[in-house]
Amino acid sequence: MARRVRRGRLDPRRAKTHYNYTVAEVARLFGVHRNTVRSWLRNGLEAVKVGHAILILGDELRAYLARRRASRRVRCTPGSMYCLKCRAARRPPAELTEAVALTATTLNLRGLCPLCGSLMHRRANPLRLDEIGFGHLSAHAASSTPNR
Repeated sequence: MARRVRRGRLDPRRAKTHYNYTVAEVARLFGVHRNTVRSWLRNGLEAVKVGHAILILGDELRAYLARRRASRRVRCTPGSMYCLKCRAARRPPAELTEAVALTATTLNLRGLCPLCGSLMHRRANPLRLDEIGFGHLSAHAASSTPNR
């Protein structure tokens, strides 16, 4: 029985590099439908056709899934946070941003998304607030006490 995998969390390391897989074996390995694997083939996953069988090389499968994961990754620029609802990095208004101390070395930055209004979070080190674009919160962060 295939192990259930959370949506979007396919680990490329599950594929053995020196092994050849059929479409059904890849589907079983990652807990996805065979049509999903066929969609990957249409979208750039390279395979070898041997007679009527389609074989997917393990190192090609790993490389494809790693490229797919890297293309979806969103990096937050300085002064921005990731909005889960919009699925994009957004810059919250300065007056709607606050820092809450979790421990002596960790802050949770909170802000509201300017487009959808949902709450956004970003973890930060209090010593790096200027570097990540939230230097205006340093006075509030230093004076607040940890919640734990």
